[in-house]
This record gives sequence, structure tokens and C-alpha cells, in this order.
Amino acid sequence: MALLRVKESAVAAWCASTAAKPVTPLMLVIAQDIAEADELEGILTSPDFAGGEFAGKVLKVHSTAPDEALAALDRLEEPGNPYRIVISVGMLKEGWDNKAVYVIASMRASVSTILTEQTLGRGLRLPFGAYTGREVLDTLEVLAHERYEDLLKKAGVINEAFVDRRTRAVLKENAAGELVPTIETVEASAPVATSANGAAPVAPSAGPGQPVIASVEEHTEHIQQELKELQEQLAPRSDLPSLRIPTLRMGQPKSSFSLADVTDVDPFEKAGRSIAANPEDELRRTTVSARIVTGADGLRSTQLVTAPAVDQVQSAGALIPLEAARTQLLEALLAAPIVPARGDERAAAAPVVNAFVEGLGADAPQLLSAYMDRAAAKLIGLVTAEHGRFKSKVTFDRVVETVEFSKARTARPTTSENPAGKFERGVGYRYTKSLFTQDWFDSGTERDVANLIDTAAEVEFWLRLQRGDLPILWAEHRDYNPDFVVVESGGAHFVVEVKMQKEMSSGDVQAKREAARRWANYVNKSPKVGPSWSYLLAGEADVRTASGSWPALKKLAS
Repeated sequence: MALLRVKESAVAAWCASTAAKPVTPLMLVIAQDIAEADELEGILTSPDFAGGEFAGKVLKVHSTAPDEALAALDRLEEPGNPYRIVISVGMLKEGWDNKAVYVIASMRASVSTILTEQTLGRGLRLPFGAYTGREVLDTLEVLAHERYEDLLKKAGVINEAFVDRRTRAVLKENAAGELVPTIETVEASAPVATSANGAAPVAPSAGPGQPVIASVEEHTEHIQQELKELQEQLAPRSDLPSLRIPTLRMGQPKSSFSLADVTDVDPFEKAGRSIAANPEDELRRTTVSARIVTGADGLRSTQLVTAPAVDQVQSAGALIPLEAARTQLLEALLAAPIVPARGDERAAAAPVVNAFVEGLGADAPQLLSAYMDRAAAKLIGLVTAEHGRFKSKVTFDRVVETVEFSKARTARPTTSENPAGKFERGVGYRYTKSLFTQDWFDSGTERDVANLIDTAAEVEFWLRLQRGDLPILWAEHRDYNPDFVVVESGGAHFVVEVKMQKEMSSGDVQAKREAARRWANYVNKSPKVGPSWSYLLAGEADVRTASGSWPALKKLAS
């Protein structure tokens, strides 16, 4: 159980520091028969065992187990799985495995039996899809009841279970001088590494995929040390000046849009004329359409649904009368999420729909009969664009206070003293002027900016921001988290965001930029804030062109 607890703590620490998808470590217990499985379940779930820690968390599977247990077995990798221990009596031999199995304990006499029966394969999947570089996370623990010395004597037997037979196709010349494909098989074994009695565990020196024999006591001690490394907390450095971050009161945007705000209906009439002139391009090739649905609560709403784009025009089964078609368009528009659910919107919607239908001209009945869903989607799209002009911005009020940045963060298990080397995501790089002894990045360009500011003579210190360090409200219930705060020797503060070049012109990036610039303006007008704050948005091209110069990057960034 000590091994399972260490694995759980290590997984939790890794997920907290890397934002990896959490997994629930499992122990697989192999019982000799059903009677022993029942006995083990009784012991593990007893209030007297580990204070009842495993009550309700043990899943027992055998030939007479109920269907519910077998169904639960298939759901062990799903979020919210309550089980931590699976007790099996020979039910898992054919194809079952689970990436969360971290410990296998067999009640059978011989570890070599475990291996030859392929039980080991139940726990050889990588929980995070790739090696993490941490032994405690990348290894499967197999517990055996044999004496340590007996296991060492059987090392030759155990080695046989780790022979990897690799096949490849090669061309060989036959007796007639022709090249023919043949299959070649090569055996590649991984010797079992052993630990001398009383010596340090050999696991750290074992190669990837190499099995290791060690006593439970020494191996538990070894992985507990790894756990301490995973749980190491980093505090802001005391040898650099402190950073004070303004706390700005921000309000959610309020939308007061109504169809009555639409005063110019010309765009809707033009859209109708455009459709009438070329319905195939305007409607046939569109893959989005609108449909009114009634939910379980009885409320109607418009859903945008995907429709296949085809080239041939298909005739409608029946012609919809013009007024009926007009009514369908009106109902679709009123059910759109952007239109307030108020009774007076119907009167305001009528001029918009009428202009759209008028633009369709004399062919309106035929066009709407053939393309009603897509025409409705087109109309709703136009109204949505109009809605954007009236959408309220986030409100900034005043600086409430400036708070000294003191957040701690979890150290990265893998670190590098060479930030100019090959970029590796998730590695903790060490810098001279950073507020932390380690910093990690999502992209090589972000690290390039860190290298640039760390060597800039004008920069006194900097902070790599993590989620929640400096949130800026940019849309309804949506916070924006920039990448850096850079502080110059003269006192000027810069909030810096680094983006891929292809994202620079996107609507969201520009909206976040606008919100951050407004944030800086409101901060700078406050008497509670001494230094000036500015915002810089830098793309990959800006970083390359700056060629390591901080002054150049400030000029290039927008």
C-alpha cells in the first residue's frame, strides 16, 4: 500500500506541475482462488485496515462476479473512478490492460509465473502516453513473496520474459538472382538489473524498459525521494526586487442588444439580392444551416447544424408559399441565441426579414423552398455581425490595491542549465534575472523571448506568468493570462504576450490585446501605482527580427 500511496502522490504532483490529464493509480492483486479473493476484499475494506481508507474502493472480479463488476472494470480509466484496488482471479488474461495500473501484487508463489502468464502486460501501458523521465511515474511495481535471494537466482528465468522479438522486412536474393521480400526476426533482450544487499537501488541506472529487482524497502525509499523532488516548491527569489501587481476592479460586459438597434436594413436586402443572383455559391456550398429545436424544458432555440456541401441543385419537394416562408425565417431569427427572448422583438424583426426577402426578388418562394435552413443561417449570421457592433466591452473601474507577488509554484522534475539548447516543453530552464529559479514554456518562441530579456542590459528582472497570476477580463466570464512581466532598471513595467504568427490577426488575440491595453491605461491613471505599465504583443516574426535586442522587440511589438 505504501507503494500505491507514493504513486498517487507522485501522479498528483506531476499533474499539478504539468497540467497533464489526471489518472487514478491502481493496484492489481492476483488471488489464487475466489475464496482468497473474498478474504482479501474483507481485509482491505475493513475499518481496521488503514483506517478504512480503502472501503468502497476495491473492485473484485472473478468468474461468478456480477455484471456490474465487469462493467466497472471497463470504466476504470474514466474520470471519477472510485476504485484503487482490483482483485482478480484469472479473469484478466485475454486483452485487458489499463494504463493506470502502477502496482501488481500476486498471491501466487512465484514471480516467474506472473511473468509467463502475461500478467505483467496489464500494467505496461504508459499512463501519460509517453515517458515522463521520472522513474516513479514510468515504472510498474511487481510485488513477489519470494525471498530476495531466490529472485536473484531466478534472474535467468525472469530474463526470458523480457525478450523482445523484433521483425522487419528485408530484400534477399534467391537462387535465381531475384530480389524477394523476406521477414527477419531478431531477439533483443533487456537484462534484469539487480541490487546488491544493502547497496543503493540500481533503478536510476537501469535503461528504459529494463526490469529491476530490488527489495520493497529500498525501492520504496528510492521512489519516496523521487516524490520529494516532484513536490519541491519554488518561492520567488529573495535576491531580486519584489514585484507588485495592480489589482483592478473589472466588470462583466453587459449586452443590451435588440433587433430595434438595427437601423440600416440595406445589408440584409443586399444579401438577398446576392443570393438571388447566385444561389448555388451563396447557399448550396454553405455547410452550416439553422434549425429550431424545442428542448426538454419546452423552450425553443435555434441550432446551427452542419449540412454537406454538394454541387447539384436539388428541387424542393413542395413549394412553400411566400408568407409561410417569411414566417419560418422570422421564427428562426427570433429563436437565435443573440436575440433577446422578449415579445417586442417580433415587431423589430419584421423589417429585417422583409428586407432580406425583398432582396431575394420574384424567386423568393422557390429559393426559400429549396434552401430554407441555409437562408436562415445566412440571415442569423448577418444579425450576429450587427450584434457585434453593439456588444458592450469589459468595464474597468479603478485599482483597488497593488499586491506583492508571492505565489509559489511546483518545480519541474527535469531541469536544464542551457536555455539556448534544444527546446523541450515542460523542462525547467534556469535564468539569471527571473523571479524563479526555474521557468518552463509552451513554445520555443516563448523561451526565445525569455533568453532575450534575461540578457538585456535594460532589464532588471522578469516573471514568467502562469495561469491566474495576472488575469485580465477580456470577454464575458473569460480571463486572459499573458506570458511575461518585464521590469526595466528605470522602473518601467511591461506585460508581454508571445503568439504564433498565424494567430496574430485572429479576432480573439486582437480582443485580448485591446483589453490588456485598456487595463494598462486604467492602471497608469491610478495614484496607487507608481511605475508605468505597458502592453506588448509580439509575434514570431517580431522575435526573429529583434535578433536578441529588447529595445528592438519593444519597437516591433504592437
